[in-house]
Amino acid sequence: MTFIIKYSKIKITKIPKDKLSKSVIQFTFLILFFLISNSKLYSQTELWFGNYCDDNGKVLQGRYNIEKKSGIVSAIQLAPYGISPIDFKIIEHDTIQGLIKMEWPGNSKKTCTLIQYHKFYYSGNWIEGAQVRPIIIKKFNGQDAEMQGNWFKPNEIEIKIIDYAMKLLSSKNNWNRNGNRICESIDSFSIFCALYKASIEVDGEYRHLRPSVREVREVIKSRHPKRYEHVLVDFNNANETTLKEVQEVLKITKERLIKSIKDK
Repeated sequence: MTFIIKYSKIKITKIPKDKLSKSVIQFTFLILFFLISNSKLYSQTELWFGNYCDDNGKVLQGRYNIEKKSGIVSAIQLAPYGISPIDFKIIEHDTIQGLIKMEWPGNSKKTCTLIQYHKFYYSGNWIEGAQVRPIIIKKFNGQDAEMQGNWFKPNEIEIKIIDYAMKLLSSKNNWNRNGNRICESIDSFSIFCALYKASIEVDGEYRHLRPSVREVREVIKSRHPKRYEHVLVDFNNANETTLKEVQEVLKITKERLIKSIKDK
């Protein structure tokens, strides 16, 4: 038996340089997109809430920046409204038992062990000598909204907060037109910090969702719809915003609150 093997010529087509360059660019773009996507999945920061206690044992709203790497908590920062952030020092993270051991920055005697009860809930205690202070870190829920004043109704306290804020922003010398959410100055205020200080002075605590603060945001959004991501800060810092405009927003807010109280 005889086998006949036929050979066929392989035709090699030369790709034009312009098409080759385009293909290389497209391939490079896809690789970069893949790497960027994976890096975002690998490291990300989430905003969580909960509570913690001050040195006097008063329970305060907790606001935390949680950094994760590959889905595992790698850093925890306490970032309350109006106060400089505090970076907790993680000294041990047992992912099997769900434990995170931390130290208060600059104080190795003040330690905390967080227990993970489920994926989005950690609870524990800060311990320093005989002093024990509870802490909860979790995803935002209805309880956090309540702590921030979401259930409050317009009343005279809200009017007093706006009046106090208006007094703080009565002079151009007191207006900080490049503000953020850190309010540690005693004589310069953005609209956010004026509301923050007014809330503490009038009611003892800042609540981000209380009627006075909520209404200020609504007035700004009604005058500048779909314009600002962080309404209070971005409105205050916008180049075109004037102190007169800030004062007008507070004036309209007060009028709306008074109307809401009368309509009850």
